[in-house]
Amino acid sequence: MAEERPPIPFPVQREARQRCGFGCVFCGAPLYEYHHMDENPTNNVATNITLLCDTHHKEATNRLLTPEQIAQADSNPYNVQRGVSSPYGLHFQGENFDCVVGGNTFSSRLRDDEQATQAIAISVDDTDLTWFRVDRSGRLLLNANIFDENNLPLLLIHENSLAYRTATWDIEFKGRTLTVREDARKILFEIEFKPPGEVVIGRARLLCNGVEVLVRKSHVFVVNAQQLLVRNKSVNCDVGLQIGRNLRRLAAGFASNPEANCRYYMPAAEVRRREQQGLKNMKELFEQCGILVDPESPT
Repeated sequence: MAEERPPIPFPVQREARQRCGFGCVFCGAPLYEYHHMDENPTNNVATNITLLCDTHHKEATNRLLTPEQIAQADSNPYNVQRGVSSPYGLHFQGENFDCVVGGNTFSSRLRDDEQATQAIAISVDDTDLTWFRVDRSGRLLLNANIFDENNLPLLLIHENSLAYRTATWDIEFKGRTLTVREDARKILFEIEFKPPGEVVIGRARLLCNGVEVLVRKSHVFVVNAQQLLVRNKSVNCDVGLQIGRNLRRLAAGFASNPEANCRYYMPAAEVRRREQQGLKNMKELFEQCGILVDPESPT
């Protein structure tokens, strides 16, 4: 009976992901597996762990890739060379596309110039923070602009190609879930892909032009407007949540009054206080509807 492999410690995984540019060292694919370069599954040190996509991992297992070739690729990973990761095809079907943002659902049939379905999840002042395209072949393409408090790009995703700032703490694409962390237990962005027709944004802290949006599994909280969105649903809209300017005149499923948004970021303690107060005000309604508040929310 084969010995059970010890799990790779999380800090080791993180160090390996960062060193390898968050993708397969050969092709850059953001869906990958951990590979022990010395072929000893108990030697869980970061310098011995590299990232291989499913195809290249099978080639390594079947000896179609030599340890020397793998070590060479690890020393000069694909994504580190190029600064971005390779697109990965996530296949979706149908003309309708559903996006769930913090338990709020909107569907879109918006078509772009290439006759692909396009859905914008969240937009601030006509700057789209997260949006999706389903092309004519059924491939889902994720796009995102994630900014920091200084309105500088923290993470950019262009049609499934991931571009990273070195300040980004950790990025992981595991199974069907993309997770970006800015601290060991602080998720900046988490999205789950659910083919054939749904994407779920279950965690996010989105900043843009002085506006802060918190996405929890049970709700969305627009900090500046103290607006709480819980279990809303809209159909055939262009953008799910529209905040601020809308010069494109897109039809929004949910909107925040531009006049109600103060334009500065608040200290974390004040953000927690405002969200806690909003949840307290909605407590009776939550109980009537059987809604459980996200345990990571301030309560």
